[in-house]
Amino acid sequence: MSNEVETSTANGQPDQQAAPKAPSKKEKRKGSEKTDEYLLARFKGDGVKYKAKLIGIDDVPDARGDKMSQDSMMKLKGMAAAGRSQGQHKQRIWVNISLSGIKIIDEKTGVIEHEHPVNKISFIARDVTDNRAFGYVCGAEGQHQFFAIKTGQQAEPLVIDLKDLFQVIYNVKKKEEEKKKMEEANNAVENGNEPLMTLDDRAIKLKLVCIWFFMIFTYLYAGSTPYRCCKYQICMKIQL
Repeated sequence: MSNEVETSTANGQPDQQAAPKAPSKKEKRKGSEKTDEYLLARFKGDGVKYKAKLIGIDDVPDARGDKMSQDSMMKLKGMAAAGRSQGQHKQRIWVNISLSGIKIIDEKTGVIEHEHPVNKISFIARDVTDNRAFGYVCGAEGQHQFFAIKTGQQAEPLVIDLKDLFQVIYNVKKKEEEKKKMEEANNAVENGNEPLMTLDDRAIKLKLVCIWFFMIFTYLYAGSTPYRCCKYQICMKIQL
């Protein structure tokens, strides 16, 4: 199991009758060409949803880890198999992915069973033995849980959507921080607290002005009082 990421929960409750909104062939071809604008539009509101089954939930010791996740997946699959032998079936769910994060919704009742915001999800893991299964780790420090999910089709499109979600949220936050820093720098200049480079530039300009005055002074007095010119030249050099 692999692919470490940070994630979140979803907001709106999807329509139970709607078909899962998996990426189209055209969207798959876009690949790395996906822009932030495209991803923001894809995940806004109710975002996207996938039909799946909840294999189970397991308490885990760490926020991330390939082996830990795979071991938990196998443990939960074993428990599900034992339950199936007694007539118990996996819960049918919708996995809803939006800018708010991930929601697990009961397919029959439409009740939101679990909500996980992006900042609470620490790891996404594929099942190395089953391309229709994946899981993720979420929860606060010391309260981590692994959610194992069986998708209706291959889990790859869902995992890619999660990766895209985390990436676009990271990009948006990064842009906001850069914008904030620019605004703070502009405000500092407007308030008279100029950046260090600007002060250095002013010092250089001041020296150039002094040199210019010295050259004029030398030119005016060089013919009659060379000694005085030499004396002032030494003074100017010391001051500069």
